[in-house]
Amino acid sequence: MSKRDSNAPVLPGDITAAMLEALAPAAPPSALRARVLARVAASGAVPDFRTLRDTDGWRVLAPGLEYKLLDYSQNTDNKSFLLRAAAGSEFPGHTHAGDEECIVLEGEFSMGDLTLRAGDFHFAPRGSHHPDAHTRSGALVYLSASAQDYPLVVP
Repeated sequence: MSKRDSNAPVLPGDITAAMLEALAPAAPPSALRARVLARVAASGAVPDFRTLRDTDGWRVLAPGLEYKLLDYSQNTDNKSFLLRAAAGSEFPGHTHAGDEECIVLEGEFSMGDLTLRAGDFHFAPRGSHHPDAHTRSGALVYLSASAQDYPLVVP
């Protein structure tokens, strides 16, 4: 007796198709659809899309500095935001309560001996310290950081 391949069909495909077509449609219990949709909604599987247009949401942080809060997560106490600095702007040094990620989107800015330019990525781990920063040209940066590090960046 030969052993049958467990992935091989039991019946030829045309016979299986004919048998399936001959079955009468079965309607699920009427409450099933409502229960399934309620579980999907409760699971959070439905995405919460948000869109911020280029000109929307900008707020003044200090003279020459504007920000746009993109997201705040209560679970991680983390904020992501855009920071736009006019030419000649300065911002004070700070110590990080959490990890910070920065991507320079436009322009450039310097912190001590380090100059970051458009396209550069910079990571600062929890506990690290950034010296005072300044920009001669102006800059637009994306930041993701601990909410504690940027208490003035609010919705």
